[in-house]
Amino acid sequence: MRKTGVRKAKRWCALFMAAVCMVAVFAGCGKSSGKRDEDGKISLEFWSIYPEGDPNYEWTMSVIERFEKEHDDIKIHYTGISFWDYFTKITTAMTDPTGPDVYLQTIKDTADRARGGVSMNLTPFFDESFHAGTEFFYEEDVLPMTYEGNVYGVPYALDNRVLYYNIDLVNALKDSTDEDWMKTKVAAKEGSTITGKPGDLIGADGNVRAPETYDELLAYQELLTVTDNGKITQLGFDVNVGNFKIENVVWTNGGEYFDEAGNPLLDTDPGVRKGFEVWYELTHTLSSARVNAFLDTAGDNTTNLFWSGKVAIMIATNEIPWQNDKLGDQKIHLGAAPVPYDKVEENHYNFTGGFSLEIAERLAKEDEKVQQAAFEFIKYLCSEEVQVEVLTKSSNMPANIKSYDTLFASITDPEKVVVLEEMAHRKAFNYVYDAPNWWGEVQNALTDYVADKKDLDQTLQRAQKAILQLKASY
Repeated sequence: MRKTGVRKAKRWCALFMAAVCMVAVFAGCGKSSGKRDEDGKISLEFWSIYPEGDPNYEWTMSVIERFEKEHDDIKIHYTGISFWDYFTKITTAMTDPTGPDVYLQTIKDTADRARGGVSMNLTPFFDESFHAGTEFFYEEDVLPMTYEGNVYGVPYALDNRVLYYNIDLVNALKDSTDEDWMKTKVAAKEGSTITGKPGDLIGADGNVRAPETYDELLAYQELLTVTDNGKITQLGFDVNVGNFKIENVVWTNGGEYFDEAGNPLLDTDPGVRKGFEVWYELTHTLSSARVNAFLDTAGDNTTNLFWSGKVAIMIATNEIPWQNDKLGDQKIHLGAAPVPYDKVEENHYNFTGGFSLEIAERLAKEDEKVQQAAFEFIKYLCSEEVQVEVLTKSSNMPANIKSYDTLFASITDPEKVVVLEEMAHRKAFNYVYDAPNWWGEVQNALTDYVADKKDLDQTLQRAQKAILQLKASY
C-alpha cells in the first residue's frame, strides 16, 4: 500500500531488529509496585478522548472489558475527556503521580515528550510478534515517535484527506458549455489547462466526476457557486470548509519543505512556490467578503454547510462517508476522490495526522510486570481485531496496516473504498528535530500572503528565515 524509500526502509529494519535484541533489557526489574489493587491485580489508569455520553464511550468500555477477560490479572480504570479539553488536561496529567499510566496523544510530537522525559521508552518491549516496524505501521507515523534511536509510542488511530462532493450539486455541470468554462478566472491565467468543457467530465456512471487537477478545482469552485442579489447561496468550494491543508497543495505540486538533512527549502523549492500560488488562487477566485459572510451562516462547524447541501465540494477527513450513513433520510448523494494531484502520480499525497498510545515515564519506576501489563494493553488496542473496529466503530482509520485486508474484503461502498485506498498515499508533517514547531512560522507567513500583506517572495523568505532562526536557537 505504501510508497516507501529504500534507504528509510533499511534504516527502520535495522532499528527494529535491534529492538528485538533488546527484549530482555527491561528497566526497573525487581522493584516493588504501587500499582496493585486490594485483590493483587495490576491497576492501570487509561485516558482517552471519549467521555461518558460520547458515541464511542460504550465501544471503548467494551474493548477494555474484552482485554480484562483475556488478562484477568490486570484492571483498567478509564477516564474519558472531551476532545476539546483533553490535550489541555493531559499535558500536565502525564507527569502527575495520579495521572494516566497509558494515554492517547498526538503522533507528531511524541519525540518532544520523549526528550522531555514524559513518555517511556517502549523499545525493550518489542519482539517479532509486535513492534513498531513498517510491516505493522506506516513509516511516517513511527518516525516522529523516535528519539535517539528508541521508540516512545505506538500509532493507534489515523486520518487522511479526501475530496468529497455532493453528486447532485456537481451534476449541474452537465449543462455547462465551453463558453462557461472559458469565462472562469482560471481559464484566463497563463498556462491554464482549461480549454473548454472537459470531454470526460461525465463518468461511466452518468454523473459528473470529481475535479482531477487544481485548474479543474478552481473552475468547479467558480462554476458551482450560486449568488442571489450579490449574496452567495451555494458555494462551489472553499479552503475553509472541511479540513484542507496547504501541505496537500505543496506536496501534490511536487514540493518539499525540507531536504533529507532537515534543512528548510521554502524559498528555493519550486513545488513549494507553486503550492502557495495555487492556495492563493483558491482563496481569491471568489470575493472574500461574500465568502466570509456565507461561511458565517454555519457557525463554528463549516462542514454543516456541506451536509445541508449549500457547498458542492470540500476536502475533509476520512470519517465523512461513515457520518453520511448516520444521516438517514438526510443522507446526501456522496462522491469521493483523491485530493487533486494534476495526474502526476509521484505527487499523489494526502495530508495525515493521528493519535499514538504512550506510557508515562514514571512507570519506569514500577516493576517489570506492571510495565509489561501496560504494554500488553497497548498491544491489544493495536491488534488487528480492535484496529478494524477503530474504523467501523469510531470512524478513525486504523494504524495497524494488517487490518486493511479485512476492511477491503468487507467494504464495497465506492466512497469508502476511496478512503481506504487513499491511506496508501498518506503523508505527515515533517518532524524536524531542532525545529519541532516550524509549522507555526509557515502558517503565520501564509496568513499574511493570503491577506495580500506580503508578496510571494517575501512570504517564502520570511518563513525560511524564521525556521532557520528556530534551528539556530534550538
